[in-house]
Amino acid sequence: MNSILNRSWRSNVHQLAKNAHTSLLYESVRVRAASNRWFSRRKIRSRSMCSHTGRSFPDTIPDHVPVVILGGGTVGQSMSLMLARYNIDTLLVEQTIPRAKKLQRNQTAEKEEEKTTGTGKGPGATQMARSDDPGVTTPPPPPHPRAHVLHTRSMEILRELGLEETVHKRAPPQTQWRHFRYVESMLGEELASVDFYRGPTARWLRAASPATLSHLSQPILDEIMGDVSTPSERFPGTVHKLFGYRGNGFALEGSGDSQRVHVHLDTSPNSSNAKATAAKKTDADAETASNTKEKVVTCEYMVAADGANSLTRERLGIEMEGQTALQHFVSVHFTCEDLFPRLRELRRPGMLHFVFNRHVIGVLVAHDLEKGRWVAQFPFYPPHQSPEEVTDIGLCERLVRDCIGSPDAETMRINMHSADAWCMNALVADRFSDSESRVFLVGDSAHQFPPSGGFGLNAGIQDAHNLAWKLASVIHGESGRGILRSYTPERKQVSQALRDLSVDNFHRGLLVPEALGMPPGIPEMISKGLRTSPAALMPEVARKKMLETALGIGRTLNPVLSPPALLLFKSDTLARLRKILGKFESLPLLFPKHDLGLEYTEYGSLRMGEVEVLRPRIVEGVEQYQPRIAPGARFPHIWLSMESPNTSTPAPNERAGSFSPISSLDVISRLSVDHTSAKGKPRWVLLLDATGEEREESGDNPSANGCQHVFETAALFSANLALVAVRPEIDARAPESAAAVTAVGAPLKIFSRLATWLGGVRGGGGGTRGGKASQTLEVWDAEGNWRALVRRAMAASASDDSRNATDNGEDHYAKESDEQKSDETEHTGPFCALVRPDGVVAWCGASGGGSKDPLLRAVENLVRNPGK
Repeated sequence: MNSILNRSWRSNVHQLAKNAHTSLLYESVRVRAASNRWFSRRKIRSRSMCSHTGRSFPDTIPDHVPVVILGGGTVGQSMSLMLARYNIDTLLVEQTIPRAKKLQRNQTAEKEEEKTTGTGKGPGATQMARSDDPGVTTPPPPPHPRAHVLHTRSMEILRELGLEETVHKRAPPQTQWRHFRYVESMLGEELASVDFYRGPTARWLRAASPATLSHLSQPILDEIMGDVSTPSERFPGTVHKLFGYRGNGFALEGSGDSQRVHVHLDTSPNSSNAKATAAKKTDADAETASNTKEKVVTCEYMVAADGANSLTRERLGIEMEGQTALQHFVSVHFTCEDLFPRLRELRRPGMLHFVFNRHVIGVLVAHDLEKGRWVAQFPFYPPHQSPEEVTDIGLCERLVRDCIGSPDAETMRINMHSADAWCMNALVADRFSDSESRVFLVGDSAHQFPPSGGFGLNAGIQDAHNLAWKLASVIHGESGRGILRSYTPERKQVSQALRDLSVDNFHRGLLVPEALGMPPGIPEMISKGLRTSPAALMPEVARKKMLETALGIGRTLNPVLSPPALLLFKSDTLARLRKILGKFESLPLLFPKHDLGLEYTEYGSLRMGEVEVLRPRIVEGVEQYQPRIAPGARFPHIWLSMESPNTSTPAPNERAGSFSPISSLDVISRLSVDHTSAKGKPRWVLLLDATGEEREESGDNPSANGCQHVFETAALFSANLALVAVRPEIDARAPESAAAVTAVGAPLKIFSRLATWLGGVRGGGGGTRGGKASQTLEVWDAEGNWRALVRRAMAASASDDSRNATDNGEDHYAKESDEQKSDETEHTGPFCALVRPDGVVAWCGASGGGSKDPLLRAVENLVRNPGK
C-alpha cells in the first residue's frame, strides 16, 4: 500500500495495539535493548486482512499428539516436516495466518457478501471502501522479509526433505546476487564491488557438497514448506496445522516415561471487528463445529519455535548470554520493479548495496531483483530518535529514494509495505531445554545473531535437524530419553561459534565506512554525549536537532561524498576502501568452515573417540572447510556409483567408465529412515571400507574380519542399522561429469533403484536379530576420495602436513601417493564409520575382531542402547 499513514490512524494507534489480533496496522513487539526500552513495529497494512476471525477450534485438531510445535515459521515448519519424515504426528501452532489463506478467505467472503447483499465486484457494482474500513477485502500485503541466504548445509537438509529443486526454481539466478556493491547511490557512482564466486572458496565449497547455497526470501521458503502435503510417501506422519492461534502456557504432569506436557492454546478475539468477520466465516478458514476458543492439547514433547521474544523461554526461566544493543536499525520493506532494468543497464546487480551519500547511509538487500522485492536497513540512535519517528512511512520512503539516487528516483513507482524498528543482539540461551527434556527451544528462541553472515535462520533449521531424529528415536522406542540430553551441549556450542563469528562479521562490515572517513562509533559517541553532557539539560527537540546536524556534517565532509572542494582526498579514500576489499577484510558471503565444518566436540552418549584438532586454513579472508571422517563431524560428501565397473557397459558414444553418481550424503539420508517393517523409524548407517576384501579372498590379507564377517556381527547387535560396503574406485572419472549429471537430478532417479535394494541383500550378508533383517548395500568409490579420507582418518600418528593434506592444493580430497599406497596403515580389520541419522559421524576406526571389537562396542552403546 502506497498511501502515507493519515492522522486518523495515528490517533487510534494505541487502541489498535491493544487489539493486536483484530488489527495489525500497528503491532507492538518486544525488542529489548540494553537500556531495557521496548521498541515497536509499524505495519502499513489493511486492517481487515490482518484481523482475527474469532474462529473456534476445528474438530480435526486432536486432543493428544506426540509433539506440539509452537511457531509456524521456517524453523517450526522444518521441525514438523522432519518429524513427519520419521512418521511422527505433530500439531503446528501459528498465531498469524498465511497470506495465501488470508487472500482465499477474503475472496470467499466477497462472494458470500455479493450473494447476500448484491454488492461487491459484480456487474454495475462500485466498490470504494477505505483502506481502514473494516469491510475492505483487498489482497494482503507481502510479509516483511528477513532472512534470505540458505547456506550449503541447510540446502543439504532441504535436499533430504525433497525441497532443494523447488527452492532453486523459486530463487533468483546466482548472477543477480553474487556481488556486494559499495555505492554513492544505487544509480549513482559505484565505489567498489566484490564478486564472491570468482575465487577458490566458492569452487571448493561447490566441490564439498551435492547441494549449493541459495538466495531465497524467507516468506517464499515458508510458502514452499506450507505447500507440502502430509501424510504422504515421503512424509508418513501427519502435520496438523492450526493458524490464528497461540500457545498460552504449558504444564508438566507425571514423571518418568509417563510424564506429559499439557499445552494451553487460545484465540483471544477481543474486538467487534473480529465478531463481525466471524459472521463471514467459510470453510476456507477452518472446519469449525465447536464454540470453544480455548483448548488443552496433551503431548509427549513440546518444541518452541516462537521467536526471539519467546514466552516459552521466559516461562522456563532460561537466561540469554552475550551482547545486547550492538546497533539499532529500522528495516523497511518495499517493492520497486522499475529499479532492476536500470541496474541491468548499468551491469550492477547484487545481493547487498551499501549506500553512502550526503543524505543517507544504509544497506539495501535485494530479495528478488526482477520482481523488485527489497528490504532497506537504516541505523538510528535512541533515545533521541524514537521508533515511532523512524518508522514513519513518509520518512522511510524519502530515505529509500535517497538511496536510489538519480533524478529518476523521484518518478519510480515504489510500494511501501512495512517498517520495523529493531535492536541487534548477539545472544545464546544458557540451555536449550527444560530440566526434564520435555520442552525444547529451536531457532531464534534459543539464539539471536547479528544478520551479518545470515546464520540465524540456517542455525534454526539445523537445530531442528539435530533434534528431530532424537525425538523420533525416543518416541519409536529405539532410544532412551537420555539421548535428548545431548541436544543442548551439541547445539549450544555451535550457536556460540556462530554468534561470535556474526559479531566479528559485523565489525568487519564497519571497516568500510571507517575507510570512507566515517568512523562508525562517532554517531553513538555523539548520542551518548547528548545524554550525559550539559546538553542533557536541553529540550529533547533541541538534542535531536543537534544529533541530526552532527550526522549530516559527518556525511558532508566525507571526501568521497563531499563537494568538489575536497575531491583531492577522494582517490586516497577509495584506495583505502579497495585495499580492505582486496585483502578480504570486509564482510564475506561464504563461510565454508562454519557452514559445513563445525563439529560437535562435547563428549556424550552420541560420540566416542578422541578427535584431532585441525590447523585452520584461511583463504580469501575466511576459514576453509576441511573434509574428514571424525567423531562429531558431518560425514563428507563423496561421489559414489551404484553400478559395478565390471558390469557397466558404456554406450558406443560414451567413454569407458561412465557412471551415474550419487552422493554419500544422499545414500546416508535415504538409508537413515527405515521404510520397511517399521516405517519412518530413524536408522544408523555403518559404512565399511571394502578395499582390502579382494586380497582377503586371495589369502594375502591376514585379517579374519572381512566385510561379510563385520556386517553379520554388527547386525546381530542391532537391526536398527543400515550397512554400506564401499568398494575401490572405478576407473578415472571426470568430476565435471558427476556435477553435470547431478545438475539434472540424476540422484533423484537413482533413489528409486536404491529403494528397491533396501528390501534385500546385494554384495554382502544380512544378519538377523529378533526376526528383523538388517539392510546391506554395495557401492563403488567413484573418484577415489573415499580412500583418501579413510587413510587420513587412520593415520593418527602422521605429521601435521599429512593430516592437513588439503593445505597442498585446491583439491580437498588429496590423493595418496604411490608410497602411501604401498605403506598400508596396519590394523586388524577394515575401517568403519558409524553415522547417526542426521549424517554426523558418531564413531570411526578399525574393526578389531573378538568380543572387545571397538566397532561392536560402538554399535552396542550408540545404536542399540543410546540414552539408556
